Amino acid sequence: MTLAAIFAGLWLASPASAFDLSLPALAPDAEIFEGMQAEMNRSLKKLKVDSFGPPYFLAYRLVESDAVRLVSSYGATVRGEREEERRLYVEARVGDESFDNTDLTYHGKSGSAALDAKVLRHNLWNLTDEAYKAAVAGFLEKKAKKATELDREKLDDLSREPAYTASLPNPSFELDGRAVRQLVQAASAQFKRWSWIQGSYAYLEIEQSRRWLLTSEGTRIASPYEHAPVVLILNAWARADDGMRIDSRRSWAMRTPKDLPALDVLLKEGETLAKELKGARDSAVQAPVSAPAILDPEVAGVFFHEALGHKLEGQRQRDPNESQVFKDQVGAKIIPEFLSLVDDPTMPSWEGEALHGHYAYDDEGVPAQRVTLVERGVLKGFLMSRWPVKGVARSNGHGRADAHHHPSGRMANLMIVAHEPVPKAELKARLMALAKAQGKPFGFLLVGSSGGENPNNRRAAQTLEVRPRLIYRIDAESGEETPVRGVKLVGTPLVVLNRITAAGDDSKLSNPFNCGAESGQVPVDQISPSLLVSNIELQRVPEERARPPLLPSPFHDRD
Repeated sequence: MTLAAIFAGLWLASPASAFDLSLPALAPDAEIFEGMQAEMNRSLKKLKVDSFGPPYFLAYRLVESDAVRLVSSYGATVRGEREEERRLYVEARVGDESFDNTDLTYHGKSGSAALDAKVLRHNLWNLTDEAYKAAVAGFLEKKAKKATELDREKLDDLSREPAYTASLPNPSFELDGRAVRQLVQAASAQFKRWSWIQGSYAYLEIEQSRRWLLTSEGTRIASPYEHAPVVLILNAWARADDGMRIDSRRSWAMRTPKDLPALDVLLKEGETLAKELKGARDSAVQAPVSAPAILDPEVAGVFFHEALGHKLEGQRQRDPNESQVFKDQVGAKIIPEFLSLVDDPTMPSWEGEALHGHYAYDDEGVPAQRVTLVERGVLKGFLMSRWPVKGVARSNGHGRADAHHHPSGRMANLMIVAHEPVPKAELKARLMALAKAQGKPFGFLLVGSSGGENPNNRRAAQTLEVRPRLIYRIDAESGEETPVRGVKLVGTPLVVLNRITAAGDDSKLSNPFNCGAESGQVPVDQISPSLLVSNIELQRVPEERARPPLLPSPFHDRD
């Protein structure tokens, strides 16, 4: 079934069904590559300006995305849209592999495109012209800088990699559109039951995307784009009496629409979410404090993503403006020895769940590879694109970008591996013991995450934050868990990483997330156990002190 058919089914019996919603047929890979190759050949033969000949390297990347999005609130569809987008990215290099126009800030040229062969060639002609002129200017500017800037490391600007060819099929979307629409509506309708919920929605996205990559080295890859094509989210929020807003959510990522969870699963998860919100809404605001804490798998995954994952992206070890916390540390112990860190984009799923960060080839045409970043506490390597760094001359298949940007080394499926895990009950017992030993009346349990941040530029303080969705204070004597609100985890990576004292046996997937950096938004996920940290700092969050609603919701007004 085509995405157009699914979309028509989703809108069955709605006003939108009066319009022609058919999508253009996807052109065969051979036709796309024929136009791309013809324009690339012309540019490589004839393109020149002043004393500069043709680029020594060209890459054309075309991404087509057809997406259906539904938003339903309290059982009624409030937004429905279909979006078609085709984006071209052209990378041009002048000079040679040892010295060209690129650096960490380099970006080629990106623009809209069509699949019609003649129009596509016109689009490529325009962008190639822009990218080539910018490459010549960038080369001259970079060469001029060498006269004033000290270059301590003589490194190539492009790694030498084999050329690859592949044509991988997109997943088949077979689904009853009417049933999907009813599922999303029913999942959202359940939130009528709870008077403390001020707002909620169910969000469904079904996206069919394809990427064509052609390089002057001979790489020619057609494949599904990097992500899990189907995402479903339940989101709800409440407002405490003091005006603080509390949000929580549940999310699922799937390879095809047929893998959508059943309604009874969504109703059960929605009920749990609603109870969590009530507990947080009625809880006290936590004052800033330092104390031992357990980070649940989702918080732990986001913490490692921010504190370590970004800092192990290869290009950051080369750019002197980056923090370079772990540069020249390969072979050194950087985290406790009972932990390892692995990134494996080759994994399509984990325990039956589709992984959002899975792909077969990265955005530079290099096959995805499993990379052990840290083995039993010892740093082993970095996430590499084709931009070499000291001691690492080759890519390991982690050159990633969205459709608008130039690839750089990025995370995909990040896994924190515990070698001596302990049961959750033991983690809690150890937490209580740590709190008592430190003279603290309680420790904390941080659950779920609404995001995190950690600057990587050395001009900024290397402070990180992770914003938990739910926080529980654990009594050091009784173990009683009391919900609190209004704080987030803050600290510096080197300090907090080395305060981890134990890991649980409860590894869990946190999925799906999109991560933003220099190469744009890319799909990622984390697999992590709970972690016990001997001491963390909780800092007050910015607060929106809006007055709570003056009247009850009409769903619950009994007058």
